[in-house]
Amino acid sequence: MPSDAVLNQVDHFLAEAGWYPGRDEADRVAALTQFVISDLAAHGCAVSLFPAAESFLRSYGFLDVTFPYSPGRTEHFNTCARYCAGEAEEITELSEELQRPVFPVGWDKIEGGLAVIDPAERMFCIHHTGFSYMGVGIREAIAALYVGGLQHDVLTAPSS
Repeated sequence: MPSDAVLNQVDHFLAEAGWYPGRDEADRVAALTQFVISDLAAHGCAVSLFPAAESFLRSYGFLDVTFPYSPGRTEHFNTCARYCAGEAEEITELSEELQRPVFPVGWDKIEGGLAVIDPAERMFCIHHTGFSYMGVGIREAIAALYVGGLQHDVLTAPSS
């Protein structure tokens, strides 16, 4: 679990990106998720929107969260995973490994990985080097990226 100081910094990053309590992007999320589901299906990957993914996207979708990753280097986490068909096979593999559905919710521009969420709000990064556990919810996920705390054994991620 990230420290309170790190989580406070993440809250600052989210606010700077345009997030606020009660934010609701429902109109934009419907078109995004319909596209993602269809595009992945065309590549042999069946995903469906579940409540945790929809709630995440409605509140945090379409943000470009920037933060200093190291001195002189600003990085981004974008909460819109529109073009993710290139990871269709990996999405299916991770879902099978977790024995739970996952849904794409963002891009980690630091490592170039696709962020997905499961029904327990656990977030994972699909990267060319494998799968990593990011944390529960956007605050823990961004904190893990910010301080370099990705866990590479996704099967040890806490479950609910």
